[in-house]
Amino acid sequence: MATFIPMEDEVLKQRLIDYMSQRIALSEEEQERILPFYTIKRIPKKEHLFEQGAPCVVECFVVSGTMRVYYTDTKGLEHVLNFAFPDWWVGDMAAFLNGEPSSLSIQALEDAIVLQINPEQKEALLQAVPKLERFFRIIIQKHLSAFQKRFLLTVSASAADRYRELIQRSPGIEQLVPQHQIASYLGILPESLSRMKKQILKT
Repeated sequence: MATFIPMEDEVLKQRLIDYMSQRIALSEEEQERILPFYTIKRIPKKEHLFEQGAPCVVECFVVSGTMRVYYTDTKGLEHVLNFAFPDWWVGDMAAFLNGEPSSLSIQALEDAIVLQINPEQKEALLQAVPKLERFFRIIIQKHLSAFQKRFLLTVSASAADRYRELIQRSPGIEQLVPQHQIASYLGILPESLSRMKKQILKT
């Protein structure tokens, strides 16, 4: 059974500083300014960061754990859009920026820890550390690139190719994520995924 890693708050927040520092140069003073704007949230396994239809008032950096991003259609069927691992960002950008109800749900697949910030805090953070405007532009560009690639794979690649891409991009995902959720991410039935994996092993 997964348990939370006993880290001090400063150590948890340092993960975010390290992540940011790999992409932009931050002085010690700037790093110290950033830390108070983020709060730590622990999410037990199977609980939600937020759910579809509810306000999305946070943008989160995943420190530990695995999360799934999904939406529920009008028939009540869940469709997995993505998985989030440590050093990933999760949220509903449109809802966060526009103050709208979220069109997504985000659930912890194992005990997780995130660093979260709300819209008002983020605006204040950008005022306090203007250099972060460039950092978040880099992150948004990265997310848009990943979204475009995912869309193109969905419309042009076979389920087997999408599966291979997922395994290559996220090694070990099958030890963390239930098979039926991987099947949902690929847009196929769980039994189809089982047959496909057996066929891949034969080749």
